[in-house]
Amino acid sequence: MEDDAPVIYGLEFQARALTPQTAETDAIRFLVGTQSLRYDNQIHIIDFDDENNIINKNVLLHQVGEIWHISASPADKGVLATCYNKTSDGKVVTCAAVWRMPKELESGSHESPDDSSSNTQTLELLCHLDNTAHGNMACVMWEPMGDGKKIISLADNNILLWDLQESSTKAVLSSSAALEGKGQLRFTSGRWSPHHNCTQIATANDTTVRGWDTRSMRQIYSIENAHGQLVRDLDFNPNKQYYLASCGDDCKVKFWDTRNVTEPVKTLEEHSH
Repeated sequence: MEDDAPVIYGLEFQARALTPQTAETDAIRFLVGTQSLRYDNQIHIIDFDDENNIINKNVLLHQVGEIWHISASPADKGVLATCYNKTSDGKVVTCAAVWRMPKELESGSHESPDDSSSNTQTLELLCHLDNTAHGNMACVMWEPMGDGKKIISLADNNILLWDLQESSTKAVLSSSAALEGKGQLRFTSGRWSPHHNCTQIATANDTTVRGWDTRSMRQIYSIENAHGQLVRDLDFNPNKQYYLASCGDDCKVKFWDTRNVTEPVKTLEEHSH
């Protein structure tokens, strides 16, 4: 390893969920959620010290289940949301909740990766996003430029807009929309655009990408067969409005101009799986 390469450490369990903590402006920080069927799952708070080229971490217990999606509040660096599996009446269901990390961890850590495991702390549950009527949660999106009080969750074929009240300890459903039609009517992912006064989101279901207006909860564009197979993820260009990227199980990454979605602006085909 080169002298100036950052220290790399392993997670105890496998992980699929990762998010940057954008509310933290003084540090480079990411949150990683683990997936373990047998043990309590964890959220790793990972800080990159770019002056000394060191990775520091803290571990929080997430005792309710495997983490499939994680997102951090854009306004409060101590608050995050997870989508996680739990067993209910013999069935596995995916739920969502909003959490607060301990106050002393909000400003970051300067521990070495080796000695943090003995200092594990637990998240404080703020509220559940009650999904019993709406199905399995795929992801939770925060309003990008907001005060951390508006979030959207995707559950099966439903888009649910929530208002967080009473210091985020209560989630009130303010509006919703349902996906209708043929095929696999289940959202796989979504992203809230930081442009247009945060009034647009994009969602993926099966091979289709759709745009929605959060004020009317109506569809504003649809890209049928955006990918040859399932669309896995989406993201907006934070610096250029109208530009959206998508990736799918067809191993392609595509860039779209949402004003004209008949053809992608660019397609990357370098990935092999």
